[in-house]
This record gives sequence, C-alpha cells and structure tokens, in this order.
Amino acid sequence: MSDKAKFTTKDFQKGNTLFLQGECGDYVYIIIHGAVEISRTVNDKKEHIATISSGDILGEMAILSDEPRCASAVATEDTRVIMVKDRTLRLALLNNDLPILKPLTSQLVLRFKEMAQQATYYRNKVKKLEQEMAKLQEQLLQHELPADN
Repeated sequence: MSDKAKFTTKDFQKGNTLFLQGECGDYVYIIIHGAVEISRTVNDKKEHIATISSGDILGEMAILSDEPRCASAVATEDTRVIMVKDRTLRLALLNNDLPILKPLTSQLVLRFKEMAQQATYYRNKVKKLEQEMAKLQEQLLQHELPADN
C-alpha cells in the first residue's frame, strides 16, 4: 500500500465537526494546524474535556477499543488534519511500521497519566467529603441526644 493510500489530509472550517460521540471510529486524526474542542454530553449536558492543537492526536481510543466514540470533536478554528484509516493503524500496530506509532504511544501514555492524576484528585476529594460528612453527623447527633443530668 502506498503512503498516499494510508493518509488523507482534510481541512475543517471553524465550527465543523470531525466526529460525534457515539459514532463508530474509522479514523485517527493528527492536527497539522488549528484547534479542536473535545467534549461529551452526559445527562443532556455538554462537558468540555480539552482543547487540543497542532501535533496532537485524537480519535484513537475508539479505534483501539473497538467501541463507539466517547466524545465529540469540533474545530474551534480553521483546522487541517491528517486522517489515518483504522485499518492502516491496525496493520501498523501489527507490523510496527508506521511513523505515527511513537507519537500515538506517547499521547496514550500522557492521557493515562492525566486520567490517573484525575482519579487520585477525585479519590482525595471524596475522602475529604466523607470526613466532613462524618464530622457533621457527629455534630448533629450531639445536638439531637438529650444530655443526661
């Protein structure tokens, strides 16, 4: 397969959608220039995840997990991307012969580190809230129990 068949370059104008949450993942995107907002909808509410730009890779999680896209991607400015077909990425992973593999691996490691940091942050926050709740319960019980005289 020639290099031209492996990659497609595409321009997205500001406001154009690269992909939608829930869609099947058929491409990995590498941003040449521009910026893209990653967001997801949870309980009918849009949650901003990140804004990414030149050199960043997106859309790989759906390809690697064989699951629908977990977020949407919309260009926040005129953006040019390289699109790598899912089959090309899979073959490259098997044969270890595509230049995208090293930056893709670095991107995944970075995302996993960020997720681990977020998980630690939220675990600590929950622990703190549980401690505060325990103190409040204790204070409430002290006010409700009549003192024995």
